[in-house]
Amino acid sequence: MLRFSFIVFLLSSLICVAQPNLLNAKTPKEIGLKNANQLKYDNTKPLDYGYIDDRDVMFGKRIWEYIDIQQRINFPLYYPTRPLMDRRPLFDVLREYVQSSQKNNVNIKDFCFQDDYFSIPLDASEAESKFYDFRLTKQGDDNVTKNFNPTKIDPAKDPSGFRKLCLKLIADKTLKEGPDYKTADLNAVDLKGFKIQGYWYFDKRLSELKYRLIAIAPVASSAKSIVDATMGQQEIEDEYTLIIENQGSPLSPQQEDDKKAKLKIYEEMSAPDILFWIYYPAIRKTLKVNPTFNDRNSSKPINFDDVLISRRFNAVVYKEENVQGDRMIEKYKPNDAMDQLLESERVKEKIRDYEHDMWNY
Repeated sequence: MLRFSFIVFLLSSLICVAQPNLLNAKTPKEIGLKNANQLKYDNTKPLDYGYIDDRDVMFGKRIWEYIDIQQRINFPLYYPTRPLMDRRPLFDVLREYVQSSQKNNVNIKDFCFQDDYFSIPLDASEAESKFYDFRLTKQGDDNVTKNFNPTKIDPAKDPSGFRKLCLKLIADKTLKEGPDYKTADLNAVDLKGFKIQGYWYFDKRLSELKYRLIAIAPVASSAKSIVDATMGQQEIEDEYTLIIENQGSPLSPQQEDDKKAKLKIYEEMSAPDILFWIYYPAIRKTLKVNPTFNDRNSSKPINFDDVLISRRFNAVVYKEENVQGDRMIEKYKPNDAMDQLLESERVKEKIRDYEHDMWNY
């Protein structure tokens, strides 16, 4: 009887339907709305990290890994690419947290950084340019200067004021996309993967090898780099179109090579890269209340915090702490993807072996 009571209690404590009120809703609008009793007892929050005394850490190694969202096991971190009922992609969750930091009275410079050593904070305007950016064309710049800049705002002296003016003109549809400006808006579908920074350590009190996630970074082409590359490529195309008109003949082989070389520079400029690093403990509460899909049982969703801290994903090590300034694997294993993968596995095996070696007598 005691065992039965314990099982009933355990099952009741795990009740977490993916769509609240799905079975009891009278109309579709009621689906997803929690009743008063559910709201009263809804205290979802991450389990706090326990305190680890530095003297208890016998071994530690910081590593950097790349999560490829094209791998099937990593799909829960990518899909759905657009919000679907109560599920959102992890990229949207991170984007909303960064963009709403000022509304939530959180200083973005406290948790968002340009580098993985947390030495270069990212401000709000720089973060916004990662998600959305625009550039005026020559026609658009002339149009704004002559017709829509009554206070004569100088872009060189007051770039933020001029940007606000342009954003208002774009929102009011006073300017036309294409002739007047080029724009880029980054969405979850543009994501290429995530990079994470974590710390493996051996706790001598528990005699256990443990892992602590330190930071996470989305990898994609930023809106700023996309729109800069688009404008640059358009300028190159216009330049060589004018050359063809002036010389009255097609481009020579040398001119074609020069054109391709210039276009390649802008292609590399828009290549996927780290958008920013987010200090992971700062966003755990937000990730805890955002569920992802559980393909084994949709009535028991898994939140992003549980997925990440329990390492329910596949990742490849691309850098570890080392004496050469924490250089990346691709720097000393260049031009050979297989060697890089083998080196990644060697790093993982070296960490696992430390725990195994502790039990050798």
